[in-house]
Amino acid sequence: MKYLKYILFPFSICYWLFTFVRNKCFDWGILSQTSFDVPIISVGNITVGGTGKTPHVQYIIQLLQGKNIAALSRGYKRKTTGFILADTNTTVAELGDEPYLLQKRFPEIHVAVCEKRVAGVQELQKRIPDVDVIVLDDAFQHRYIRPSKQILLIDYNRPLWNDFVFPVGYLREGKYAVSRADVVIVSKCPAGFSIQESELWRKRLPRLSVYFSTMEYGVIYDYHTKQQVDNSFFANKKIGVITGIAQPAPLFEYLQSKGFDFITKVYPDHYFYSESDAETLLRLSEQYVILTTEKDVYKLTEILPESKLYVLPIMPKILFGQAEEFENFIVCDM
Repeated sequence: MKYLKYILFPFSICYWLFTFVRNKCFDWGILSQTSFDVPIISVGNITVGGTGKTPHVQYIIQLLQGKNIAALSRGYKRKTTGFILADTNTTVAELGDEPYLLQKRFPEIHVAVCEKRVAGVQELQKRIPDVDVIVLDDAFQHRYIRPSKQILLIDYNRPLWNDFVFPVGYLREGKYAVSRADVVIVSKCPAGFSIQESELWRKRLPRLSVYFSTMEYGVIYDYHTKQQVDNSFFANKKIGVITGIAQPAPLFEYLQSKGFDFITKVYPDHYFYSESDAETLLRLSEQYVILTTEKDVYKLTEILPESKLYVLPIMPKILFGQAEEFENFIVCDM
């Protein structure tokens, strides 16, 4: 396995070259970008895999409360194509799990999916002419739109200077691309992350506005009743934790730190359950108290409609007293 990187290295060079030329075509105007009169906030990442993007999108939507908000995503791994504007009858298979979560979490906003973001924004403006702001989910590499504000997430656990472009590393494009961001958020910072360490990151990301966030877990609640449940409820109970997220390890570490005794059933990110999965999970739910994430719970209710499901919510927290500064950046000119 240690030689695999050497084998893959030529492919990474080709991939880096392709993305570099593509970006230069946008920079030089060979490939055109579309600007819109409605403010557009783009939230994305530069690495393959989870950076906590969905919780940060939720956080930004909360900061914009009071505005007529629309969220647009491509709807990764959805079972449909084209433009779809969610309503109360839209299913998770039609939207994809992340936009479906937004639609359920924020029923007052407009959630849409479309593979072609320019067409998606145009359609949103037609259907919702009084929309105040559009949040683009996972759009850092989608350069056909020129956003009003470009927010880039970088996982603390995957520093850019220790990484390389896919497939040798996890980068979607070269490190030079970070300069396109208006704001960088270093996400998933651990407990005890210090100001001194944050300064080392700032030196690595010069001439950029850099914020740091950590993930805060909320109070577990019963999905069906929405009633909060104290951790003592789970004492002496057999707990089964079901996840289909990119990096579940921090979740498991958190539960262990709180004294939870549990087994895990881990699925790939954005996973849609099969009939055999449903049978397996039904048997699991008959023996264990099921605990899951907000991203997973909506798909689980489709295959476990009668089962008790408990949800552990998560939300980012901006560190070092910069939350107000970040909020001002988001709401300014909205």
